Amino acid sequence: MAMTRVATHRPQKLAVDRAAGLLRISWVDGHTSNFRLAWLRAVCPCATCAEAKRTADADPLRLIVGPGPSAAVTGAELVGNYALRIIWADGHDGGIYGFSGLRASCPCAECGGEAPALLQVE
Repeated sequence: MAMTRVATHRPQKLAVDRAAGLLRISWVDGHTSNFRLAWLRAVCPCATCAEAKRTADADPLRLIVGPGPSAAVTGAELVGNYALRIIWADGHDGGIYGFSGLRASCPCAECGGEAPALLQVE
């Protein structure tokens, strides 16, 4: 069944389940997506995280000292009608997760299983 762009990319309800470590999105077409918070932090689309990933990919032997990025969420806010900004416990809040990218990355079996490595903001 073909779905329209509007129906598949508009969330009806967003909820962070801290205990389960999930972002749950109920879409207007009735589908529900569950994203692991650790995965969302790992694929943060902000420029700082993208540059850090490029640097790490260029030098795979580089050692990182200290704790990794926090996957604990302290807040979230809508960015217009097209995206979600997540505020992580370590203060990082530069990533804007576009709804169309989140929907395309749905990790459920119905949508194809594993989420891809990157989220695109449109």
